[in-house]
Amino acid sequence: MRLENETSEFELIAKAFQAISKEISYEGLAKALLKAALDYSGATRGAVVLSEGAELLAKADASFPRERAKFFASHPLAADFRMSPDLSERVLTRQEIVVRQDSWNGSALIDPTECPADLNIAQLCLPLIHQERTIGVLYLESERRETFTPRCISVMTMLASQAAVSFESAQLFEALRETNMWMVKGQQIGRMGSYRWNTRTLLSRASRECYRIFDINLDVNPVPFEVFKSRVHPDDFPALEQALAEAVSTKSPFSQEYRVVHKDGTTLHVVAVGQLDLGPTGDVELEGIITDITERKAAEQALTDARNELARAVRLALLGELAGSIVHEINQPLTGIITSAEACLRWLARDPGEARKSAVRVIEQGRRASDVVTGLRSLVRDAQLHFAELEINDAIEEVLLLSMRELEHAGVTLRTDFDRSLPNVEADRVQLQQVVLNLVRNAIDAMAGIHGRARVLTASSTAADGHIAVSIADTGNRRRFREQGATLRCALYDEG
Repeated sequence: MRLENETSEFELIAKAFQAISKEISYEGLAKALLKAALDYSGATRGAVVLSEGAELLAKADASFPRERAKFFASHPLAADFRMSPDLSERVLTRQEIVVRQDSWNGSALIDPTECPADLNIAQLCLPLIHQERTIGVLYLESERRETFTPRCISVMTMLASQAAVSFESAQLFEALRETNMWMVKGQQIGRMGSYRWNTRTLLSRASRECYRIFDINLDVNPVPFEVFKSRVHPDDFPALEQALAEAVSTKSPFSQEYRVVHKDGTTLHVVAVGQLDLGPTGDVELEGIITDITERKAAEQALTDARNELARAVRLALLGELAGSIVHEINQPLTGIITSAEACLRWLARDPGEARKSAVRVIEQGRRASDVVTGLRSLVRDAQLHFAELEINDAIEEVLLLSMRELEHAGVTLRTDFDRSLPNVEADRVQLQQVVLNLVRNAIDAMAGIHGRARVLTASSTAADGHIAVSIADTGNRRRFREQGATLRCALYDEG
């Protein structure tokens, strides 16, 4: 019978050791130790306090500094844990095992207002020691004097020692958990996630933030390539697939920007970067970062819109200054139209041939007015880039036509030397005309102080080295002239 009892006792102790040794968190360790101690000893009440470092030794008074403890567990649940000064001194500082009888006033767990005056208790308090430091205490109370026998104390000591050993594992896992928590938080703040993509199996593993970016359920692990593909915008996938294939075939770094479409239709802009490495299984894997740049894209678009609006405002201001020239250039052909039309009516009654000539002049003057309006409309339209094939000489002549009034008032003679054999070019007409208009106005300003020699503005175009070069030259300061010509040529080359 005694053998059976001992066998049962050993099994209970073995299970307690297993329960304590498998815990990898402070909370789990404290609760496992307390349960094992209460189950074996039969104590009425108990508590376990764990602390990292020597914080428990910072103060030994009647109130245990549990606010500095790593974890506190008690049974039954207690609102406070109070150790008497002498008990703190013996257990925490001297690292003694204390077994004693005391009145209810010496209890660390019982609320004095709820305790009968004649209650006596037995106490067992053991230090939890790790690398010669006190990292916590195991505290038990019983209303039976004979609860804490030498055998019980021996078993409690072994359980406390096992808990102290397991404490190191808990430290490591807690540190790992904390590091992972910081990483997750950092990725959430930075809106970026990490991933590993197996180039053989086409399966991916990724951080939680990647799952958010791609709107994929966390239960899908690893992520099949088809699931990933279903989230990529169809228009962007061919370029992404080509970039992946090139990175894998050349063993080069990977970088690609594309759009991700969620199940509810939300579209995100992302940029993915990575480099190839050997995975745990020996397969080549692409490891990298995916960043959600949707907000940055929106900010860039807002900045672009603001710049375009500012450019449009500048053009409107310039047109305001050119209002006199515009009125003159439109009024002149209109006057000619009216005069030619009246003459046409008169010649119809006398000479049909002359009437025909007057009608032709009406058409010519009408086209001239139309050219002025076309140039004006181009300069005030939306500032978004619109590349199209154009005849560069025509685009420049429209600007010169609008500037004629200002050139005449400034006493500037206009000369042109355009190469009429130039091919059409791909460019933004508005941007090109804006550059020409600015250079023409700069040339007029440069010649304002000239006296004693002619003020001449020369506009020319030539083909050179596979590009078309346009020069706006003035007879003002030579250095200023050279800078203007170079500025226009660079702008043309940038536009293609």
